[in-house]
Amino acid sequence: MTSANTTVALHHILVKSPLLANDILHELELGADFSDLAEEYSACPSANNQGFAGYHDLDRLPGALVDALAAWDGEQPYTQAIKTPLGLHILKPVSRLERTLLNDGLADDPAERPNSLAD
Repeated sequence: MTSANTTVALHHILVKSPLLANDILHELELGADFSDLAEEYSACPSANNQGFAGYHDLDRLPGALVDALAAWDGEQPYTQAIKTPLGLHILKPVSRLERTLLNDGLADDPAERPNSLAD
């Protein structure tokens, strides 16, 4: 879970074809430069800026992109293709999203917790 006000730098390649997305992913695996591929293939105006689409609030991005950013483990420099109504996005995350831990306010010591309904 992320906070509603989290802003992320978005670098992506947007394509319409799954075949093209797979070809781009293959090129990336072979060591191609993300920025060069974005300039050449991306259908987004950010192609003119090497795939950098600016800074975006997470609550204004499609849920599939937010989910992919949250799930990204940092081991690969980019994500797999993510489908949205705009097409297929290959993201190049800059940093991992911080996950907010939810705390129910109960003490860690069971003796200090209020009685549960099961008691």
